[in-house]
Amino acid sequence: MRMGKNAFLLVIYMVLVCLGQPATAHGFSGHDEHVATDNGEAMKAQHERMANFRSAAQTLCDAIIRSDSRMAVTGADKLQKSLAGHEKDIPHKNRKLAKEFHALYVELGKRAEKMKTSIRANDLSEAAVSYGQVLSVCASCHNKFRD
Repeated sequence: MRMGKNAFLLVIYMVLVCLGQPATAHGFSGHDEHVATDNGEAMKAQHERMANFRSAAQTLCDAIIRSDSRMAVTGADKLQKSLAGHEKDIPHKNRKLAKEFHALYVELGKRAEKMKTSIRANDLSEAAVSYGQVLSVCASCHNKFRD
């Protein structure tokens, strides 16, 4: 009986602790809140940029699957626009590697431009390959710099 009561109290305690934590778009905050370059507005803009990028990537995926060149151009344009302003972004973790973080953004831009060239040439097969190369940069960055 006593063990059941202790387990019940432990569960209640864990629920209260979890509810008291601030919610974020990607789970509990893992940001180093003591870094001077980190401010709420910059992080909010970065999260918005990534949401726009994700939306553009989904549009591109749908366009390639449907062989819809018009939609692909729209997605490529959205993707490039979503990269604008990345210079102020900071990684969620491994902040000492910020130069590498920004180099990945530059590489992402190059690969997006290559993909856009394929789309303009109406070569959606090549655009699909380029799309995969764009996503590989995303995966590398998230693996190294995301919570």
